[in-house]
This record gives sequence, structure tokens and C-alpha cells, in this order.
Amino acid sequence: MTRWEQLEAWLFEHEVDRFTAFDLSVSLGVPVEEATGLIQAYLSAQRGQDSNTLFVLKREGRTRAAVWSVGQRTADARIIGGTLFEDVQVKVLRAFKPDLERLAARNPKAARYAQAKIVAVVDGALKVLASAVDVIGYGDEDED
Repeated sequence: MTRWEQLEAWLFEHEVDRFTAFDLSVSLGVPVEEATGLIQAYLSAQRGQDSNTLFVLKREGRTRAAVWSVGQRTADARIIGGTLFEDVQVKVLRAFKPDLERLAARNPKAARYAQAKIVAVVDGALKVLASAVDVIGYGDEDED
């Protein structure tokens, strides 16, 4: 039995609505890292071109706070889109905002350009992504 099949058997047997890597770890009696590995293996199988997984896992939250569930409804697709948006937003801002802010602090002439790039991504690209994945309310705080 492959790793992803182990998780699928657990999901089938337990019929859980929501679970965390910690829940899976306790239930299977394995370290949290192993439980996380089973989830990652399932995601890889689920995303494969010729996937034959019984379930579609989706995640809400990030890292250790992630809560997993099974779903195949339109509402589940919205959750997946929202999770994608959150992942991209966090990673984009972590990736370049501190560097641009540091650059602006070191070179005041570059400050305006650096700030414009931050605004362009936050107010531009992320709003487009939010719209594309149907994230309600992102960027609406400026609109009355």
C-alpha cells in the first residue's frame, strides 16, 4: 500500500469532516512529520494526471494550523481558491517587501520606486488574483 493509499484508507474508515496533521498523527500513532508526509503524498496523487483518488483534499489555514477536509462541491472549489490566494499573498509579500523596504531605507532616492512596486503588487496583482479565485472583500476597504 502506498503512502497516499494509507491516508485514503484512513479517510474511508474514519469518515471525518475535518482533521489536522496532529489528529492524523494521534489516530495512526505516527509522528506528526509522518502524518504530514501522508497528506503530501495524497495531494501529489490527487494532482496527478491519471489520478484515481477517491477524495479531494482541501486545506484551510496555513502551516501547522492547517485544517484538512474532503470535498467536491462548488463551495469546496471556492475554499481551494481562497487558500491559493492566501498562500500567494503571504509568499509574495514575504519574498520581496522586506528587501524593497530595506533598499528604500538605504537609498532614499529608491524609496519612491520601491514603495510603488509594493503598492503595485498589493493593489494590483493580488486584487486581480483575488478576483480570479473569487476571494470576497479583498481590496474592498478602499471602495465605498
